[in-house]
Amino acid sequence: MKVSSALKFLTEALTQKLPEDRAKREALEILAHLLRVSPLNVWLKLEEEVPNETLNHILSRRLTGKPLPYILGIAYFFGRPFYVERGVLIPRPETEVLIEHFLEVAPPQGVILDLGIGSGILAITILLERPNYIAFGVDISKEALKVAQRNANLHGVSSRLYLILGDALKPFKEKPLFTAIVSNPPYISEEEFETLDEEVRLFEPRVALVSGETGLEFYELILKHAPKLLQDGGFILVELGYNQGKPFYELAKTLGYKVDFKKDLLGYQRSAVIWREENTS
Repeated sequence: MKVSSALKFLTEALTQKLPEDRAKREALEILAHLLRVSPLNVWLKLEEEVPNETLNHILSRRLTGKPLPYILGIAYFFGRPFYVERGVLIPRPETEVLIEHFLEVAPPQGVILDLGIGSGILAITILLERPNYIAFGVDISKEALKVAQRNANLHGVSSRLYLILGDALKPFKEKPLFTAIVSNPPYISEEEFETLDEEVRLFEPRVALVSGETGLEFYELILKHAPKLLQDGGFILVELGYNQGKPFYELAKTLGYKVDFKKDLLGYQRSAVIWREENTS
């Protein structure tokens, strides 16, 4: 089947299950995978052929509800491909706001800790955007660390990324090692988890999504204990749930922090940079 025909066929089939804009995006990602090009470059290959059998196999698996990145083994973040598999979260476009926020506030060189590194998208993207940084990544999951290592190798930053198996901040002594601590932590409440799309609930790792009864528990842990690991003037950068700006602000102020938010494209306070008040005077 020609790519031009396959693009139309896939989009129509996926629209049965997905919103039209997402169906178009996933159709491009499937064809990019088959052609071994980026999704953007699919448009340059419209007259080429793709194998019907492979195309239909991927489509049938997708229509069962399995997320496309887990089928293809690849997801895109900040314009770059990353390996993903079950056991790590699928990168979301809104998480790119954290990278933009980091690049706005971070000094030109430093050392970061990616807390709950997962597939490594945050730390690795920062290392690619800031060649004078090194990074440490900690995760409780051996499987996640294996994926992060594959991605570090893929993008040529493995010599600047140090991976540690451990639970949150427990592997670290209370020494000011880091310029910044970044995290896309679990921030969904137990109740909210039950309302998520089925493909998220059934396929993505619950431990990376759910924080506890309120969704704020992991933030509180970070804000109470992470400052002991920050250098003077260091900061914490975290992703927030779409409705967590106000409760997070109140929590941070109670613990003596100044907060700077950055909104996503939908206008939600998606990223927060946090400093101690005394470091901002």
